[in-house]
Amino acid sequence: MSDLYFSSPFVGIAILVIFGLAGRTFRKNWKEKGDKWQLKCWFSALVVTACFAFLAFVPYVPNA
Repeated sequence: MSDLYFSSPFVGIAILVIFGLAGRTFRKNWKEKGDKWQLKCWFSALVVTACFAFLAFVPYVPNA
């Protein structure tokens, strides 16, 4: 078994909050299309992708 896991539910909640905030930022930048909006959207999308990958592929092991 891999040594990569998280055992605190607070880590999962924090990642989920970051996921939501980055998604909201992505949508806001896309709608407003302000200065350097494409770069900001790319950065937000990378953060969302990293958060989703962490939540989807890193197992939660309680009491580890």
